[in-house]
Amino acid sequence: MSQASPTTLVSFLGRARLDPKTGYQVAHYRFADGTTKETPFFGLDLLEVAQPDRLVVLGTSGSTWDVLIEQCAVDGEEEELRLRLIEAASEQRVDASLLAAVEPLVERALGVRCLLRLIDYGRDEQGQARILETIAEAVPRGRVVIDLTHGFRHLAAIGALSAFFLERVRGLRVEGLYYGALDMREQGVTPVVRLDGLMTIEHWLDALSRFDQNGDYGLFAPLLERDGVPADKVRCLVEAAFFERTLNLADARRRILTFLPVLDTPLNGVSALFRPALAEQLDWVRAAGLMAYQHRLARFYLRQGDYVRAAILGFEAVITRECDRRKFGQHDHQQDRKPAEDAFEAEIRAGEHPRAVAEGYWMLKNLRNALAHGNPASLIHVRQIVVNPQRLPGALNDALQRVLG
Repeated sequence: MSQASPTTLVSFLGRARLDPKTGYQVAHYRFADGTTKETPFFGLDLLEVAQPDRLVVLGTSGSTWDVLIEQCAVDGEEEELRLRLIEAASEQRVDASLLAAVEPLVERALGVRCLLRLIDYGRDEQGQARILETIAEAVPRGRVVIDLTHGFRHLAAIGALSAFFLERVRGLRVEGLYYGALDMREQGVTPVVRLDGLMTIEHWLDALSRFDQNGDYGLFAPLLERDGVPADKVRCLVEAAFFERTLNLADARRRILTFLPVLDTPLNGVSALFRPALAEQLDWVRAAGLMAYQHRLARFYLRQGDYVRAAILGFEAVITRECDRRKFGQHDHQQDRKPAEDAFEAEIRAGEHPRAVAEGYWMLKNLRNALAHGNPASLIHVRQIVVNPQRLPGALNDALQRVLG
């Protein structure tokens, strides 16, 4: 295994006392490939399957730590240490120093670097946060496999949450969530359930949340491709995001329209669950023209506090509307857009538009010029607005409302 990307197996210990010798009930665990292994502690079976560089075992002061120590052949002074751990576990008073003393025994028996860590019982928010902190400290980098089989039932939920936490906050890669489903046992065989779908669901939820913040269609591309959507189709979303960021909205819209038929057919995997939500985010483009697209983005960026893009796109939406009104083209600046802008301003000066529209237009244009060029506005009242974080959002919103509705 590459030292640059070590794999850590994280497993929980609980307090089950179903067997007087092993603590846990011995089970025959069956993996997806048909392999069956017998053990009282599923983490030991998973150790053979995952072959990690490190094993982290988490348990409370009353967990059945003796399940681990019973796997170790010990004698002499080590026998005394083993008995101390068994006694402490039975009295729910295992402490960190005792686990540190036992670690070398477990490492020698299992043939892998081991960390035995005490965790909080997680009875409240602070305790649950401490569990996540303990896991994060024990798994500093690399890849992670998490065993959710044993421990208190609520620890399984915390364990799953730790997977999201390690990926999102620590930048680690979670390669598997495993659960030995004893309550699904049939004819003496316990199936091993992969809960990786939970991670994929979380990735979708995260992508939707981030999309609401930044509007990046490319966030969905790897999730869709993972579930079998052709690479050329998901690439349309990546390119649409690029074109939108560079204000090339015509090409952005074309890429989205090319992708949309994908959502008219059933999707595979977890993507099927989120197809309606993604369709809802993208369907607007079917009916929207350039002006509506620009206006929509201007409002979006205003909500996100990206005032430069909001002002630029809002002003361009006005000019596109004027191009449409005059039956001009929409894309050539010299032949279409600049003449439409000049004609609209001439109408304003001639009093052909309501005062509210005129005031909104000049404010929007002045704000766009000041923000886009990064220079102090020539008009004092505009300069005062641009440097005021309380006034700028309201002024932009008011200008858009007056001139675009």
